[in-house]
Amino acid sequence: MFQRCLVGLLTFALIFNCNVCSAVECNFDGTRTVKHFNETRFLGTWHELERTTFQWGDNTWHSQVWSLKRGGDGHLYLAYTGYSPQTQSCSSPQTGMLSGTGSSYIMTAEGRYEAALRVGYTDYENLALVYMCYAREVSGMCDRISLHVSLLSRTPVLSTSQRAVLVSHMDMDCIEDSHLNQAMTGRCKVPVPTIPVGK
Repeated sequence: MFQRCLVGLLTFALIFNCNVCSAVECNFDGTRTVKHFNETRFLGTWHELERTTFQWGDNTWHSQVWSLKRGGDGHLYLAYTGYSPQTQSCSSPQTGMLSGTGSSYIMTAEGRYEAALRVGYTDYENLALVYMCYAREVSGMCDRISLHVSLLSRTPVLSTSQRAVLVSHMDMDCIEDSHLNQAMTGRCKVPVPTIPVGK
């Protein structure tokens, strides 16, 4: 019995040490963001066509759709939904509030921290590159397993030339083209942001 427990503890230690050694730190705050960012032009619907899958692996949402709207308080509100391969259905739409300026934001939902968000590139009319970190460190770093990179389009289609434009603006030091995975599209309806009364 003791031997089995000891083997179990040693196995856990090896796995833990391996995970620590394999951690990859990303300079989240070091990425370029859009200069003179126009929030009003960025409002509306965005479809996620490709994304990284570090945190959720095969359970990463497909057909993710974002909808941005400005509240009466001046903040941006982001509603999002996506198709879960696990449940084979679209999630109930969730709404987060974006606080910040200059294309760099903190998203909270019901007062809880959700993610840091940076708009790395957009032409407003068709394309956008967005970085999100679900556990941003005070230093501005982000463990890659907590990082999500999105290639977004105003429509559920991304041409080869449009993809090339987005990838050319991708400057996250720990992300390569091969880390991006194509997402299924057209599964979920555009969500409507739920803005608190008085906002």
